[in-house]
Amino acid sequence: MLKKGKSNSWYSIISFSIFKIRRSMAVWVLVLLSLVLFSAIAITLFLSSTNIYDFLKNFKYGVFIFDNILLLLFVLLVIIKIFGREFEDGTYLLLISKPYSRFTLFLYSLALFYFASSGILFAVTFLNSQLVLLIVVIFCSLFLVGGISYSLIMSLANTIDLSFVDTNITKQPYPVNIIKSTINFKRNLEKKLIKYDNLTSKIWDFYNSWDYDDLDKVFKTRDYENITSDPTLRIKRLEFYQSLGLTKPKEASYTISQLNKWDKITKYKYYNKDETIFEIINKVGGSNLQMKVNFATNFFFKSPEELDSNNEIHQELLDAINFIGRSAKSWDLYLITNDLNGNSIFYFDLEKSYYSLSSSDSKVWTEERKLSEPNGFNQVNVFRSESARTGISPVDSEYDNGTEFQDWIINYFGAEDRIEDGFEIKTLYVLREIEINILKKIMDYKLLESVLIKINTEWQKYNDLIQTYELISKINIIEHWNQIWTSSLSYVPFWFEPLQRSNIDFSVQNNYLMSYQDFPIALQQDKKVDLDVLPFLNINLLLYVYLGISGLFLINAYLILCRKNII
Repeated sequence: MLKKGKSNSWYSIISFSIFKIRRSMAVWVLVLLSLVLFSAIAITLFLSSTNIYDFLKNFKYGVFIFDNILLLLFVLLVIIKIFGREFEDGTYLLLISKPYSRFTLFLYSLALFYFASSGILFAVTFLNSQLVLLIVVIFCSLFLVGGISYSLIMSLANTIDLSFVDTNITKQPYPVNIIKSTINFKRNLEKKLIKYDNLTSKIWDFYNSWDYDDLDKVFKTRDYENITSDPTLRIKRLEFYQSLGLTKPKEASYTISQLNKWDKITKYKYYNKDETIFEIINKVGGSNLQMKVNFATNFFFKSPEELDSNNEIHQELLDAINFIGRSAKSWDLYLITNDLNGNSIFYFDLEKSYYSLSSSDSKVWTEERKLSEPNGFNQVNVFRSESARTGISPVDSEYDNGTEFQDWIINYFGAEDRIEDGFEIKTLYVLREIEINILKKIMDYKLLESVLIKINTEWQKYNDLIQTYELISKINIIEHWNQIWTSSLSYVPFWFEPLQRSNIDFSVQNNYLMSYQDFPIALQQDKKVDLDVLPFLNINLLLYVYLGISGLFLINAYLILCRKNII
C-alpha cells in the first residue's frame, strides 16, 4: 500500500506509465492504425472533394468518426493498462519505493484524464476491463448514428409547405426550408457568416427600409418599365450605388449615315406630323436618311478594371465577379442567360439623351427629340437587340444599320470584348444578380414579419414532427455530444448558388450523420412566425451539465480508490 508522504519526484510514476504503454502491442497497433488512417483520410479528402463544402463535410467524418474514436479507445487502453491490472495485483507497490501522498496521485490523475476519461476511470474501478471496453466501443459506435434522428426528422419537415392567411402579398405556400433559410440569412448576416458581408450588409440595410410593394417592383423590374414611367425608384437605387462609388457619368454621340432599319414605335416629325421612323424610312429611303443619337447617363456602372481594389466593397464585388465567372464558364453565355437584367439597373438622362433625323427630303424636319418625350426609344433595347446579333445564335435586329453602328452601341455599353475576354458591364449584371438574391430574402423576411400562418393539416403535421424531435433531442445523450462538437466548429461563409435565384443552402457544410444546432418554426400568440425563436438545445447549458457530471465521476472514482486503500 502507498503511504502518505512528501513526493520528491514525478519521474517514477511517469516512467512506469510510459513503460506500460510502450510494452503493449495493442497500443502500438492502435497508434500505427491511427497514423495510417489519418494519412489515408487526409489524402482521400483532398483528392475527392470538388469544393470547400464537400471537403468540410468529409473532414467531419474523418476527424469526428475515425480519429476521435481511435483516440478515445487509445485513452481507454492506457487507463486500463496503467490502472486496471495494477489495482488488482499491486504492481505499483513493487515498482514505486518512494511514498506518494493521495492528494499528489489524485492531482496527477485529474490533470491527465479529466476531459477524456473521467467516466471510463469511474467504470474501471468496479467493472471488468473487457466490459468497459465493450461499453466504450458501443458508445463510440453510437456516434455514427447520433445525428440520424435529427437528419431524418428535419428532412421530413423540409418537405412540408406552410400556408399563409389570405393576403394581397402572397397566396402561395412556402416550404419550411425556405422559411428557415430566410430567418437564418439575417442571423448569419449579423454573425458575418455571409460571403461578401460588407456589400451584402449595405444592400440589405438600404432595401430593408423600403415597403414590400416597392421591393416587389424592383424585384420584378417594374420600378421603371419604359421611358414614360416614373423613374423615382430607379434613380433612388442608382444613387445608392453611386454613393458606393460603383458608377460614373457617360455621354457619347453617333451618326448613322444611312438609316436602314428602326423599330415601329419610335416617332419623329415628318411633313409636320408624327410618324414612326419605320414608316419614314419606307417613304424617304434609307440612303437619303441619317440619324444622330446621343446617350447620356450619370449612372453608368464602372468596369472591373475601374473598381478600387483598396475599397472593401469594390474588392468584394470583384471577388463576386470572379466567382460568377468561374461558375458560368462563359461570360457570353452568362449575358444571354441574364439578358433581361440589362433593363433593370440602367437609367439614362432623358433630358440629355436625344435623337434626330436629317435628309435631303424637305419633309423631314431636323430637330433634337429628347427621350423624355413620348414615343421615344429605350437605349437598352437597342443594345440588347444589337448584342444578340453577336451571340452564339445570331438573330435579326430591328436596329440593324451596319457593323459600325453595332460596334458603337456595343462599345458604349462596354460589351465589345464579351466573347473573348469578358465584358465591362459584367459589373452591372453581377451586381443585379446579387441584388435580386438579397431582395428576395428581404421580401420573404418582411412577409414573415407581417403575415399570419394558416393553422391547417400541414401545420399540424409539421408541429407533430417538431414535438417528436424535441422529445428525442432532450433524452438523446449521444446527440447532445454530437451538437457540443458541431456547435464548436467554424464555417466557411455561405453564399447563394450561382445562376439560381436567391437559393442559399445553409446545410451545405453539414454532415448527414451528425446533429447540428437548429431551431423550430414557432408561432407567436398572433400566429405570426417568431423570428427570434431559440434553438432546440442550449449547448452552453449542456456543456456545463456534462462537465459537472465528469467532475462527479472523478470524485466518485477518488472515493472508491480511497476505500480500496489504493491511494
